Amino acid sequence: MKNKPSIREQILEQVIKDTFYMARRYAHGRNTYAPGIVRDAYHLLKANGIEIKHDATLKLPKKNEIHGMTFRSDYLDDIN
Repeated sequence: MKNKPSIREQILEQVIKDTFYMARRYAHGRNTYAPGIVRDAYHLLKANGIEIKHDATLKLPKKNEIHGMTFRSDYLDDIN
């Protein structure tokens, strides 16, 4: 039998759900370490049963947006 989450765990989960979209939007398309950190966090949350809502603002990058030092992995539409 699974234990009911504590009040603290419930609060933390709600805070994550309420703020994760901002981190994902910030990191989407950035050529920094941010997309990788957000992607890792998303997979960790998902593996622990925390569902993050779909964000319609995250779009697939256009072909002309990926060039030089900009990579497909800089975009987070794959975790949407």
